[in-house]
Amino acid sequence: MSVRFAPARTAARSPIAKILTRGEIGPVANDHDGPEGTGPMSDTTKAALRHFAEHGLRAVPVALNNALIAATASHDDDYRYWVGICRELDANAATRFEAGRGASESYLIG
Repeated sequence: MSVRFAPARTAARSPIAKILTRGEIGPVANDHDGPEGTGPMSDTTKAALRHFAEHGLRAVPVALNNALIAATASHDDDYRYWVGICRELDANAATRFEAGRGASESYLIG
């Protein structure tokens, strides 16, 4: 029986090396300046993130309370700002809040 010489594989081309090597890294998921041209993060989103960092899980109720205070003081810009902050954090809560305010204002007129 004859003996055949089989040279060792190079480490760079072994099946295990192919499995363990990483491919090219694609775009990251939170890249706001991505190839789609989505642009940078909006000012409202940045403000909402800062507000959440300050208040934690109470951020939405605090924002709604600030919106209510601004509405009772007739500060429309502040009201829209705080509802926008709330909308970034919890869109359903902002919609319910605005719907409730619209219903209460209609009763005052009639």
